[in-house]
Amino acid sequence: MVAVIRRVSRQVAETVLASGWMYLGRFIGLFWAVLLTREMGIAVYGAYAIAIAISVLITVPLDHYYVVRILRVDKPTFLGDRSTRLVGGLALLAVGAILLQGDHYLSGFAIGKAGGEMAFNAAKSEFIRVGHPARAMGLDTARQLIGFGATAAYFLGVDSPTLLGIAAWTLASFVPFLAWAAWISWGHRPLRPEITARTAAIIGEAVGGAVYAQADIVMLGALASKESAGYYAYGSLLIWSLAAVGQNYSYTFTERLREAGGHASAGPAVGPSVRLSLGLGGIVAAVAVVMPFADAPAELVWTFAILAVVAVPRTLSSIFTTVLAVQKRDRFRTVVTWISVAVKFPLLLAVGHLGGPAAAAAFLVSDIVMTYAYGRAVHRPVEVDEGRTP
Repeated sequence: MVAVIRRVSRQVAETVLASGWMYLGRFIGLFWAVLLTREMGIAVYGAYAIAIAISVLITVPLDHYYVVRILRVDKPTFLGDRSTRLVGGLALLAVGAILLQGDHYLSGFAIGKAGGEMAFNAAKSEFIRVGHPARAMGLDTARQLIGFGATAAYFLGVDSPTLLGIAAWTLASFVPFLAWAAWISWGHRPLRPEITARTAAIIGEAVGGAVYAQADIVMLGALASKESAGYYAYGSLLIWSLAAVGQNYSYTFTERLREAGGHASAGPAVGPSVRLSLGLGGIVAAVAVVMPFADAPAELVWTFAILAVVAVPRTLSSIFTTVLAVQKRDRFRTVVTWISVAVKFPLLLAVGHLGGPAAAAAFLVSDIVMTYAYGRAVHRPVEVDEGRTP
């Protein structure tokens, strides 16, 4: 009994601390978004959010292969993967910097930031591997603090700041962390990615996940306006940040899940997972209730009101994803992700011209589909796939 209490206490402490670091980082990001909107307008923030969304669409398909593998592979393979991840990220960062010098804001910032994130993820990956998400989130918050300091100094220190200048300083803020990543990776030879059916499934899921999470911002900007994209990006930032609490919670079970061969009984229980998800949805609902008293635009209020409901299935999906990853059920996750994309984007195409609330409604419908499929799979007995390639 004492051992159980200690284990649960560690998991709770790790989750709370990781979430605290993460929310400090998200608060910094939100503060920056408010500053940018106040000084340059919601349309400019919308353009910034679109570039960030495109960078994620680049990062995730390239990086998710390694995100999944760190939960499964042995130490020598992990170290080789980390070096490969770092080299790939540095290459993209260099390409982005060159494009920015040629005044190509959208492509330069998107590609460069994708590379910086990929290389930075390599640096913090060992903390996730050993079940310490709090340390990974702490490092991520430190990076965001430095990035915010650099970009804010530029933004407030010149008479006419531009998105191009903001992008350049954002990329520059990655440098100290990439130097550290190179130091810890020195001496470990990069490994070539294993191109197999399982690799294709992992990448396929990642592409679907990136499209699912970010392409709606880009699409909304095209169907409605940059203003609508900006409003929806605010809400989307909050929802995905809250869902990460569930992910951090599930990460504390990774070692137990590996030892149990991926059996769901070693993972997060249903009751605590549901209560956590409902609590996070309540936070968004409270924000939506307060907004009218702050004279927030009606579109923003209704967007947040609908996203409050979205927070519940989104958090549950994040928890279930970790269990499915340890179970190596990559093909299943890929199929479900693309089914959810097929639900979300035709809906968005039909109603996207109505703005942020319509995009939030499409998000809700598709996320219910994903959460139902994931939850049913996680808690249904299944033979774990023990294929050759992790």
